[in-house]
Amino acid sequence: MYWRNSHHHASRHLRPAFTLIEILSVVVILGILSAIVVPQIGSHGDVDAASAARVVMSDLLYAQNLSISTQGNPLNQTSNPQPYVFVSFDTVNQQYGVYYYNSTTSQLTLLTHPVNNNNYQMTFGGTGSNAISNATLTSANFGSNLPIVAFDSSGVPYAYNSTGNTETSITGSGSVVVSSGNYSNTVVVEQDTGDISVQ
Repeated sequence: MYWRNSHHHASRHLRPAFTLIEILSVVVILGILSAIVVPQIGSHGDVDAASAARVVMSDLLYAQNLSISTQGNPLNQTSNPQPYVFVSFDTVNQQYGVYYYNSTTSQLTLLTHPVNNNNYQMTFGGTGSNAISNATLTSANFGSNLPIVAFDSSGVPYAYNSTGNTETSITGSGSVVVSSGNYSNTVVVEQDTGDISVQ
């Protein structure tokens, strides 16, 4: 019995355990991994850019469908020399809006947002119901660096020059680029067909 107790006592001292060096090594490895992984988890630039691009695409589709359903005359004006629905992009002020041509003032006028009944003007990086947060409007070009697209009663897109109130057929495709962090997405509007997609 004495032999068993001493053997049991000896085996207790021979149990394997972690050394201080092993524990410190694991802590250092975990620290390195957290320094690499955590910032990437916290950064949602790809998601924010994709989300902003989808909002832009849906607003372009809304403008196109509104022009088709109202024959380019959403407010049913008796005289409308510009039968289009317009989407105008402003990279300086980081916003865009959905417009109609006001026959009385001979100017583009913001339409009313169908959901919140505010002016249909979307702002990048802002707050509120018409804001697209965590994203930037990088560029908009529908031909000859014109940042306004006009949809006619058939949904065909045109590059619109607001200075001369003239529209020009889009050659190839028009594009809107939105970005967040190091990520960007392009909303493409195809000529003639008016197909709208995100790339």
